[in-house]
Amino acid sequence: MRYINEDFYRNKHGGTYDGAGLKALILRAEGLADALTYGRIRAAGFENLTKFQKAAVKRACCLMVDYFTNVDGQPSADVQSYSVADMRVYNRKRRERPWEVAGCGMWAWMELLSTGLMQRKC
Repeated sequence: MRYINEDFYRNKHGGTYDGAGLKALILRAEGLADALTYGRIRAAGFENLTKFQKAAVKRACCLMVDYFTNVDGQPSADVQSYSVADMRVYNRKRRERPWEVAGCGMWAWMELLSTGLMQRKC
């Protein structure tokens, strides 16, 4: 299940993350892309997708890596305020947008959505 590699991320996408964990982040993005498309990428075979779908999946994976490196490890945006003395924590509304729940970022979500592979079948 390799949709992109380190070379594609750096040179074609122009990704700036150059840490030692890049390969792991790429695998994480590819796994998430497959999960968000209900396994349809893997089931169909990446090479059997249309040219447009392949390009969108590749862009989505690169955008997810960018998202992971910019968001992971950052303080939670859900906590509005807290008090140390009486240990109160006030939370904002929980994440409501689907890309926030999925943890992939809006642009990656939109790329995958454009492929038609994310449509839930009843």
